[in-house]
Amino acid sequence: MNSARTVTRTVVRRLTRWGTASVLVGGMLALPRRTRGFGPQTLMWGAIDLALAAVTRGRNKVPQTQTLRRILLVNAALDVGYVAAGAHLAVRTPTFGERLQPADARGHGLAVVLQGRRCSSSI
Repeated sequence: MNSARTVTRTVVRRLTRWGTASVLVGGMLALPRRTRGFGPQTLMWGAIDLALAAVTRGRNKVPQTQTLRRILLVNAALDVGYVAAGAHLAVRTPTFGERLQPADARGHGLAVVLQGRRCSSSI
């Protein structure tokens, strides 16, 4: 079995790569009207991923194996919620009182599904 240190390093590396890619792709897709929902959502998730990776990398103490297991299980459960919420947005396209266009709701939803799905499959 891998040590908590090895697993933590692997997760931080993957989170950094995914966060960087999400920020770059999300930034490029934030401007065109067609992808205005998907782009900003992807960019924001990428920024959060990079912040989490930086905080984790900056810590001197590696979590105990049991603590790390619990963190990863909670994260996996949250990912299920993200995918469900994103799918709801993508399929139902709520407008939130006309503040959001259906196409933008679909883009936001698909971005959330992608991020939630990615998180659970990369660990």
